[in-house]
Amino acid sequence: MRRTLAAGALGLLALLPAACSDQDGPPSYDLGPRPVRESETPLPYRQTRLGEMRYTVLAIRTGLKEVVGSHGSWTPKGQYVRVRLLIENHGRDRHEFVPSAQMLVTADGRAHKPNHDAMSISRAVSGTQIVAREERRELDLWFDIPKTAPVRALRVNGDVSSSALGDQLKGVPAGTPDTVDIPLKP
Repeated sequence: MRRTLAAGALGLLALLPAACSDQDGPPSYDLGPRPVRESETPLPYRQTRLGEMRYTVLAIRTGLKEVVGSHGSWTPKGQYVRVRLLIENHGRDRHEFVPSAQMLVTADGRAHKPNHDAMSISRAVSGTQIVAREERRELDLWFDIPKTAPVRALRVNGDVSSSALGDQLKGVPAGTPDTVDIPLKP
C-alpha cells in the first residue's frame, strides 16, 4: 500500500513541471474586464511611474453638472470632471499620496486643483494617504474647470523616494521630477 502511494506521488511530481511549463512568467490575477460606470469614458492603459509608485488613469467623465452625495449635492462654477486613478506601490516601504496635490491640466495649459466641495460630497479620499508596500488602490479625483475647457492631462504629483538602502543613502538626485502628466485622450 505504501509503495503504491509513494509511486503515485512520484508520478504526480514528475507531471508537475510539465503542467507548469505552459505559463510564461510568474502567475497573475485574472480579474477580467470590469464594466465602465455610467457615462464614463475608459482610457487606454497608460501606466507611468514616479519612484516606486505606478499611476494609471483608468477613466474620465467630463461635463458633470452636479455632484450628489448621501448628505447633499453641489453644482460647479463651470463643469465637474471626475478622473478615476489607479495607484500601486511597487516598493518595500510605505509611500504617501496626497489627493489635493494632483492637478487637471486643460488644453490652455492651466492646472486645476481638485475641488474640495465635490471631493467631500462624493466622499472621495482626503488628506495624505499612506500606500503600503505592494498595495493597489483606485480612487476618484473631482475637479471644477471652466464649462467649455477641454481636458488634456492629469498631472500626478508623487513620492519619488526609494526603499532601496543604496538609494536612501544617496538620496533623491537633484532635479528628479516629482510630477508627470498622464494624457487624458482615448
